[in-house]
Amino acid sequence: MKVWFKRIVVGAVAVFILALLGLAIFLLTFDPNAYKSKVQELVSERYQRTLVINGDISLSLFPRIGLTVQDVSVSDRNSTTVFASVQQARVAVAIWPLLSNNLVVDHITVEGFRAWVTRSPQGIFNFQDLIDGVDNAAPALAVVPAVATVGVSTPSATDGRKVALDPRLTPESAQLQIDIAGLDLKDGEVHFNDAQKGYMGRLSGVQLSTGRVTFDQPFDVTLRGKLVGDNPVADANIQGQALLRLDPLKKQYSAQKLNVQVTGLLAKLQAQSITLQGNVAYSAVNKHFDATGLSVALQGKVQGMTPEQPAVDGLQVSLTAPQLRVDPSRSLLQVQRLAVRASGKMPAESFEVAFDAPDLSVSPEAATGETVAGTLKLSGESVAGLAFEMSGLGGNSQDLNLKELKVDGTVKKADRLIRVNLSSPVRWRAAEQLLGLTAIKGDVKINAEALGAAGFEFPLIGSLQANLQKQEINSDLNAVLNGNPLSFSTRVAGFDAPSVRLNLQADELDFDKLFPVVQAAPKAAPDAAETTEKPASDTAASPAADAAAPAASPKLDLSVLDAIDLVANAKVGKLVGRGIEADNVVLDAKAQKGRLDISQMSANLYGGTATGKFSVTSKNVFGAQLNLAGVSVGPLVAAATGQDRLTGTGTLKLNLTTRGDTVDDLPAGLGGSVQLALRDGAVKGFNVQQTLVQISEALSRISSGQIPDLGAQYDLSRETQFTSLEANLNFDKGVGTLRKLAVEAPLLRVSQGSPATINLVTKTLDVVSNVRVVNTARGQGGPDLSQLQGVTVPVRVHGPFTDMKYAVEWKEIGGRVAKQLLERGLMNLLDKKAPAPSGGAAASSAPKPADTVKDLGNTLKGLLGR
Repeated sequence: MKVWFKRIVVGAVAVFILALLGLAIFLLTFDPNAYKSKVQELVSERYQRTLVINGDISLSLFPRIGLTVQDVSVSDRNSTTVFASVQQARVAVAIWPLLSNNLVVDHITVEGFRAWVTRSPQGIFNFQDLIDGVDNAAPALAVVPAVATVGVSTPSATDGRKVALDPRLTPESAQLQIDIAGLDLKDGEVHFNDAQKGYMGRLSGVQLSTGRVTFDQPFDVTLRGKLVGDNPVADANIQGQALLRLDPLKKQYSAQKLNVQVTGLLAKLQAQSITLQGNVAYSAVNKHFDATGLSVALQGKVQGMTPEQPAVDGLQVSLTAPQLRVDPSRSLLQVQRLAVRASGKMPAESFEVAFDAPDLSVSPEAATGETVAGTLKLSGESVAGLAFEMSGLGGNSQDLNLKELKVDGTVKKADRLIRVNLSSPVRWRAAEQLLGLTAIKGDVKINAEALGAAGFEFPLIGSLQANLQKQEINSDLNAVLNGNPLSFSTRVAGFDAPSVRLNLQADELDFDKLFPVVQAAPKAAPDAAETTEKPASDTAASPAADAAAPAASPKLDLSVLDAIDLVANAKVGKLVGRGIEADNVVLDAKAQKGRLDISQMSANLYGGTATGKFSVTSKNVFGAQLNLAGVSVGPLVAAATGQDRLTGTGTLKLNLTTRGDTVDDLPAGLGGSVQLALRDGAVKGFNVQQTLVQISEALSRISSGQIPDLGAQYDLSRETQFTSLEANLNFDKGVGTLRKLAVEAPLLRVSQGSPATINLVTKTLDVVSNVRVVNTARGQGGPDLSQLQGVTVPVRVHGPFTDMKYAVEWKEIGGRVAKQLLERGLMNLLDKKAPAPSGGAAASSAPKPADTVKDLGNTLKGLLGR
């Protein structure tokens, strides 16, 4: 017994010594570069990717076995394009698992990591095969940390840790398994190029640290980096930490104790701070999303056209959700105390948003919940508010019902107040994806000083149905306006590129009552005391100080027409808008491929008819063709301009086009023609006959030196009557030239002279009308115009549209009249000196009155060349 015991001890010592000797020989002779070709071949065979290891794999034994590899890269699938690269990676390897052909890595440190992530126009990522596996199978070699794959047998390493295997590999074919205990990534950079959405950007300066990374097991992650975007523009710092759990085979991902902070520029958002906290989980297979303790907070501003004027300043947004669960595969929705708040200031107004969903539960068995409510408030030059409530939730996830959806809206601007109240039951049928507002009812009420104390109110009823499966929306609304029925129907087909059909029919439609003109508040008169006490220097400087800078012309952006497919028809028995009234109005409009055409417009207008065509394109090109026949232009002009400038009955033909990037650019681009033919009317503002009488009287009394000033302000109380008027006006670059002017009156004939222009760019007019007397009418009790019979008298109307003047062009009245004046001894009169005024020194110091006779004489001398 003792002999056998000794033999066993000696044998055990010998085996131990041999084992130590073998281990020493193994460690001294182990060549890690022998694995290079094996790994490269395996990657190429299983993934169709090229793995390149340019540097040697070096081995260190103390204090622990370490492997170092440099200059490593792997390509995209079936491509030579680099997908990812590493400048240097260091690994710490456990010794004993190597004896059983297992590579158990205690830790990995990676420096200079680079990755180029792309998505094709078809929406496929260039790493999709690494996640999904080749031919829907798991990877052959888990180069990422080992996982305990559900449903896959995973042998254990000698220290008890799990090793990830490709389920297709048998133990005989699996020559190498890898397990990683932790990862540190320094100076990383990930580029992203999305060809489907057009996004381009990169995450630079990445610092990543993890605990032990094991798939389907939680592990700590800390991340820091900088997001730089080209499209959209981004320049933001990101840092965060979480307890992650990843299962690529099941496509399940979760983050517990999530805490992410972002600061910087994200597209148009300049974020002072964005914070995301809570626990979230997501399953890509069934689109299941689960969040608990979720909290999002944002402070910042939204950039505008210029940095000095942001679109939204002081932006504050918060979201809290103790529990939020969405599971489309199970038709499940659960919400507890979801609350959203937002506020901010826009250039002209500020806004506040609130939304609350206290408790909702929707499942295939039942649907219950408290009232969901939300509000929107806008305040500034105008005040607006919108509130909605959803109550009476019932049914189940397949047939969901709301007893009432209620919407209340209010808009107040100046003295105008508009209130809208709508309500309807709601039904959602999940199988057909059919949403219906089955019985819409409500009313609209408008109060304004122009509408009197009672205001304007009309009720409405209707329905709306949206088929999400077929991508269709159909709605029908019926209202009563001033006791007259109105119907409006909408048909929408397709949501990505919607095709819209609209139809409006109404007995009467009065836009002046629906949208009354807001009268500007009169300016307060300055306080008398302030006016008298104000220093002279301040008074002189005040006009410049008080002058408001001209407002920038609004930009015209009609690019929305590129995406619109619209056909609209309207029939209105009586249409009123900004004072213009029309009967039997018919409109057919179409907007497609960046162009809006009103192909047919017809109406009865002020005793006549109106027909026309109008067009506008997304490139800001406008066109109009309008024909008025038998129309009384007096009330039409008065309604359109607010002033009674022209009366008569006849025709008007417009054929105009223009283009401009701003509203102010449109007049400068105007071109085309205007033709006008009227009968039995009058031109308001001046009286040509009265002017001729003044000229005749001036010529009769000219020897006395009493020449009246024949220049005058444009006065709408005066008028020139005519039996017929014809005018042709051609426009080019906003300047109209009067090509023809033919006016016939009992005593007069009027034709165009020179200049004859209307400038819409500078808003000025300069037109000379040649007036000729054809009948003195003395025998009928009319004025004596015998001195002017057969004489052409030029009358000039000129000045800005808001302050026009007219005057007789004396220099152009030559010929017989001037000769007659000279024959009557006018030149002798003009050569005489005016007598000196009496009154002594005081009188001598007074300014001398203008010598109009001498001025006229000098003019006549010039006419005759003397």
